[in-house]
Amino acid sequence: DDFPGRSITRYDMLDEVEDQYGLSTREAHEALHAILQQLIDIDGEDQVVIARTPQRPELLKSNPNDVDVRYWLTVRAESVDDIREALTVQYADS
Repeated sequence: DDFPGRSITRYDMLDEVEDQYGLSTREAHEALHAILQQLIDIDGEDQVVIARTPQRPELLKSNPNDVDVRYWLTVRAESVDDIREALTVQYADS
């Protein structure tokens, strides 16, 4: 996470991974982002990420130079499938 000490905002896949593998929020978030980063390293960001949307776009209007901005990432359906498969392999023995 690029913002240590901050709480992790909930998202659907995070909840799914927590429930399916019994991970904490932080563990699930870090596992998802580690696999996502691997996909980006292999295929390139433009082949994995469809959109990058600020979590709080209203803050950018009042402070456009703010570097402390968190984004929601929308990834391709194929990438979601790849992430699920990688998690299944990673936690198969759990």
